[in-house]
Amino acid sequence: MKKLYLKYLKKNLGLINLFGKSFGRFLFLLLNAFLAYKFSVVDFASFAIFWSSLRLFVFYSGNNLYIIYFNRVRKALIENNSWPSEVSTNVILTSLFFSVIFFSVSCLIFQSLLVAAILILTLNLTVITRCLAEFAKADNNLLLSIFIEDVLYYFLFFIFSIVGILFYNSFLSLILALFGATIVSLIVCIILFKRKFDLDIKSNKILLKDFSFSDFRRGINYSFLRGNEVLPNFAVRYIGLIYFGELFVAYAHIMYQFYNVFVLLTMAVISGLQSKITVTNIKTFNKSFIKLMYKKILTTISPFVLGAIITIIIFNKDILQLLFPKYIVYNKLLVLVSLIGLIFMIIQPIVFIFIYNNQLKYIRSLNINQYFVMFVVYLLPLFIPNFNEQLWLILAMTTFILVQGAYAVLNYTKYK
Repeated sequence: MKKLYLKYLKKNLGLINLFGKSFGRFLFLLLNAFLAYKFSVVDFASFAIFWSSLRLFVFYSGNNLYIIYFNRVRKALIENNSWPSEVSTNVILTSLFFSVIFFSVSCLIFQSLLVAAILILTLNLTVITRCLAEFAKADNNLLLSIFIEDVLYYFLFFIFSIVGILFYNSFLSLILALFGATIVSLIVCIILFKRKFDLDIKSNKILLKDFSFSDFRRGINYSFLRGNEVLPNFAVRYIGLIYFGELFVAYAHIMYQFYNVFVLLTMAVISGLQSKITVTNIKTFNKSFIKLMYKKILTTISPFVLGAIITIIIFNKDILQLLFPKYIVYNKLLVLVSLIGLIFMIIQPIVFIFIYNNQLKYIRSLNINQYFVMFVVYLLPLFIPNFNEQLWLILAMTTFILVQGAYAVLNYTKYK
């Protein structure tokens, strides 16, 4: 048993990251169960739209810079014991650029300057926290990243939310709790990050001359590529509100919590293995390397994903009765969502092996095609009367995975 532990658990970064992220997402699932019980359908739907808006805006504002700059930061931290100030410049200026756009969008969505302001402030703080948490993996130690993003952040949000709602049961108290959790998480993250890498940064000026338009453009390309991971989370809720009403938004939000379990299982392992997946010498990136990493990722993920699917198939009613009793009627939909999680697990590892190494070809064609398919799906209820809302939800979850999978296989065939 000790040999198995040392070989498969102790040094398996993907598995370590998976266990860490599971804690935070479990707390978030419990919080959603509490909110679904305490809130009306309208307030619960409002939170669903706010949360999905924040995750969408954070994704685009981060612009994948934590991927693009990972090697540069790793070299600076490990080899030179320093921090590359141009990274700070690009992260902050990029985030501010998108904030201007998203503030206007937020005002339109929520019809409230206060809600929009809280969302944008939370957005910028979250982008910085996420980048630092990702860069903290540079030495192959995931403890700080897991603690900040998946333990401290969700724990604080959970506690602040419970306290706020018990004293003042409203949507506003919930988003203020989220803002407070984000502030504390960022402060702790900065302190621990500097201590971990023994950094002495007396001044880190943000200089316009350090801004890289080429990195910004590359990040945009990757954002469009990966955007279908987060865009459906927002679009299903916001467009679904227009098509089908608050009840649809409420149960779609719940289904996404379970779908996100499978995304978590897959992406936690992939993210945890980022330093292993990212080659230091591009000449070593070939079919053998791709096969090796794909097998390693699937070997780690598959027992958990298959176990989760079997559990949902057998106990779907019991799970909804325990966590979301108001929505138990959607138990069959929950089973279908779990099968989408299986498709995600099979396809996404090979996609990210190419992304992490900046070797994904045909990216412009991929972006055009996957967004075309996505928007066709979003417009279906507009042109087809009485289109089944649950089928629409399933299509919105699935299309981007299949399109990316087709291009990943095409990309793979070009290597020797």
